[in-house]
Amino acid sequence: MLGNVPKNSFSRDFQKGRCAFTLVEIIVTLVILAIVAAMTVPYVTGAASIQASSAARLIMSDLEYAQSQAITTQSPVSVTFSVSGNSYTVSNASGTLIHPISKQAYVVDFDTLGGFENVSVSSADFGGALDVTFDALGAPDNNGTVTIVAGSHTYTVTVAPVSGRVTVAGQ
Repeated sequence: MLGNVPKNSFSRDFQKGRCAFTLVEIIVTLVILAIVAAMTVPYVTGAASIQASSAARLIMSDLEYAQSQAITTQSPVSVTFSVSGNSYTVSNASGTLIHPISKQAYVVDFDTLGGFENVSVSSADFGGALDVTFDALGAPDNNGTVTIVAGSHTYTVTVAPVSGRVTVAGQ
């Protein structure tokens, strides 16, 4: 009776050379590889690069906000950088503006802002000054740049003359 026991299908397929992975096994493997890649990519690219890029884009958006506020309120709005304080402030003739989201004074300090531990404002130059003021038409009083550094990564935020167009470039 033992000689009449059929071999299981796995043994039969293995002997005939038909071993293969199922679609489910392949999909599960790809999902696991994607999760591992998502966890390791930030370590490969480095946190400093992400922090510098994020800081530069934050400055860009705040400069654009100041420009929009100047146009909306028809009064000058300034962004003043403090290289030694590693921060900047958005203000008008009445004083520091209130941040539209946090409802706090519009002061961005990279030393205390979470996620920007490695970021420093390396330089700010707007015609020899540390501030840029947008008029009622959104034009800056001076064109200029702000340089952000984190580790070996440097980004430059540029305010164009006349139009006040703000751009970011990485180096």
